[in-house]
Amino acid sequence: MTGLTHVTLSGTAYECGVIHGETFVDEIQQNISVYLDKFAYHGVDKQTTREQASDLLPRIQEWNPEYAEELRGIAEGSGISVIEIALLNVRYEVLYAAYSDGSLGVDGCTSFGLLPEVTADHHTYVGQNWDWAEPIANTLIVTEVHRDNVPNHLAVTEAGIVGGKMGINEHGIGLVVNGLVSPNDGDDPFRKPFHVRCREVLEAERFDTALKPLVASLHACSSNFVLGHADGEIIDVEASPNGPGYVYPRNGVHTHANHFANNGFESCMERQLPDTLYRARRLRQALEQHSGDIDPATIKSALSDHFGRPASFCRHIDKNKHPQKRTQTDTSVIIDLTERTLCATYGPPCETTYNTYQLGGAA
Repeated sequence: MTGLTHVTLSGTAYECGVIHGETFVDEIQQNISVYLDKFAYHGVDKQTTREQASDLLPRIQEWNPEYAEELRGIAEGSGISVIEIALLNVRYEVLYAAYSDGSLGVDGCTSFGLLPEVTADHHTYVGQNWDWAEPIANTLIVTEVHRDNVPNHLAVTEAGIVGGKMGINEHGIGLVVNGLVSPNDGDDPFRKPFHVRCREVLEAERFDTALKPLVASLHACSSNFVLGHADGEIIDVEASPNGPGYVYPRNGVHTHANHFANNGFESCMERQLPDTLYRARRLRQALEQHSGDIDPATIKSALSDHFGRPASFCRHIDKNKHPQKRTQTDTSVIIDLTERTLCATYGPPCETTYNTYQLGGAA
């Protein structure tokens, strides 16, 4: 495999789901197996996860009926039970609630945003290294969604998950994400899931309506969203079960890792991942030294940094860790919001090339 598989989903929400399910049956089955093992390792048994997914399914229908229809389409197309597909779509809440006690290892991501005044082409960019379990790299896909009633968008997601974590829509709205952990994660699991919110961002026509899914209701678990617009706007939303906080670019550059930048939040991830404390700072330094002349080559070089390896933001497998704690940069993503393009790797950026995916019909 030299790049992430790109599939176009079109028609109704249900029809998009059927195409997704039919195309990626094997990858979806692999994802379910990987996550059930991961849940069990973190002390959440299979029956509990299925019950949680079952309880959340009617709530997803209530929050976002089209998301629920696309989820059911994936189940129909793949021949896999709708509960197991729902389980994939709420896997963030299951895992991050388990992480909140601070005793379990987890790996996170390093993201960035660049305003036009610091880039060589005067475009707006967002992107990240997405670090996660090694087997998940084999199930990452790029979905291009074309539906009549919502903006077209391009996103990286995991097979079986409706909502893309990193993406761009036809209006120049883009999103990248980071995991965060705070003490109250999972206290109320029955809130709108992370992946549903990601999809709603990418289906927004305006920047204010893209922010709404992130700030209008409380989250079940903490998470970070770097939201950008092609016209030169970037806002970072740090969400926790107690409410959101906001971080803005400084001198045209923004970076974020896996701890809260707002002092008003109690942050737990650095207890498990102390490297988060230097990853965002090092990425900022690497980008700022080229301010005014930052181009994709500069970004790619910065994202290949190995300081602190294997606990670097170009992350590689640490074979000294338990297999369930071994992670790597599964994909590195650079999104040009002005051009509506998404560049992504299959694996760590130092070892692989970036493939470019263009959003068809982009403005």
